[in-house]
Amino acid sequence: MQQEFKIATRKSPLALWQAETVQNLLTNLGVTVELLPLTTTGDKLQKTQLSNIQLEKSNNPHLATGKGLFIKEIQEAILTNNAHLAVHSMKDLPVTQTKGLSVVSLLPRAGKHDVLLLSPIILSEMEKIDPSFSLENESDFNKLKSILFQCNSFFKLPIGTTSSRRQMLLKKHLSPNLNLQVLRGNVDTRLTKLNNNEFSAIILAEAGLQRLNLFDKKKMFLLPISLFIPAPAQGVVAVELKDEENKLLFTNVLKISHSSTVMQAALERLTLFLLGGDCHSAVGVCCEKDKLYVICERNGNIREAVMLIPPLFPSILETLLKESDAQFSKFFEKLCQSFIANEVKQFLLHNDFSAVADFSEN
Repeated sequence: MQQEFKIATRKSPLALWQAETVQNLLTNLGVTVELLPLTTTGDKLQKTQLSNIQLEKSNNPHLATGKGLFIKEIQEAILTNNAHLAVHSMKDLPVTQTKGLSVVSLLPRAGKHDVLLLSPIILSEMEKIDPSFSLENESDFNKLKSILFQCNSFFKLPIGTTSSRRQMLLKKHLSPNLNLQVLRGNVDTRLTKLNNNEFSAIILAEAGLQRLNLFDKKKMFLLPISLFIPAPAQGVVAVELKDEENKLLFTNVLKISHSSTVMQAALERLTLFLLGGDCHSAVGVCCEKDKLYVICERNGNIREAVMLIPPLFPSILETLLKESDAQFSKFFEKLCQSFIANEVKQFLLHNDFSAVADFSEN
C-alpha cells in the first residue's frame, strides 16, 4: 500500500492555497498527500505587534517572537512526526534554520510588489480629483501622493499594517505623521475592514492578492519596488522537510523546485542574514533585474542603497546550486560562505549599514 504523506499548513485561505498547490504538484508525480491545517501562535494573537511578543521557555528562540510565531506549530508537527512536510510563505521563515529541518524546494515566485489598497471613501474622493489616474510606473507615485494629500479623509482614518518595514516606508514616502495602526488577520479580514472604511488604506503583498484572485487594478496600486522595497523572498512559497525524511518524498519535493526562484530568494535572504535581520529591524531586500535593492531601519535610523549585481554572480550561483543538489538549505549554507557573501557584505559596509544592523561574522 502506498504511503500517505501529510502537509502541515496554517488555516488561512492563502496558506491553504499554497499547501493545495504543493499537494497538486506532488499528486501529479504520483505521491499521495493530504493536508493537516493547524492554528499557530501568530494566528491566535491577533491584536498585538508580533515584535512585542516573546514566548518563554522556547528551545528555538527564533520561533518565540516575530514571524516565527506563524511557523512554530507547523515545524513542531514535522519534528514530532505528525506531518511529513510543511509549506510556508518564505518571507515568514526566520533566516535561522530550525535544527533537524531543511527547506528543500521553492515554487515559482509570484509578484514581488507591495500593493496599496484604498477604502471606498478615498477612492470616491480620488475619482473626483482625477478620474483618469492610474499608477503605471514609478513616476506616477508622486502624482498619487499629491492626490491622496488632497483627499480630506486620508489623514482622518488610520492606515493599517502590521509590518514594521511597511510602516517605515509609508512614513518615508508619504508622511512621518501618518496615523498607522496594527492590522492583523487574513486577507479577507483586512479587506472587510478596509471596505467598511475603518481604514483609509492598507498594504498587502501582490502575490497573495494574485493567488486568491483578488487583485483589482482599478482599486489597488502596485507600489514601485525601487521605493517600497519588498521583504526578502516576498512572493515565494517554501517546502520544508525533516532531514531524515522518506527519500522518495524528498526526491519528489525536489522535482517541484524552481531554480531561478531559489537563486533569487537565496541572494535576498543572504542579505538579510548579513544584516543580522530580526523582528526589531525593518528590512527590505529585493532582486529586480540586475539590481539588489536594500533598505534597513533601526531606532529611527535608515540606510538604503542599490547594488548593481556583478556579471559573475549568476554563474557562481548556478555552480553552488549544482553542488548543493538543488536543495535550498544546502545551497544557502554554501552561499553564506562564498565570494558572493563577501561582496554583498562589503557593499553593505561601504554604504554604512553597520549603523542600523548587527553584522554576521560568519
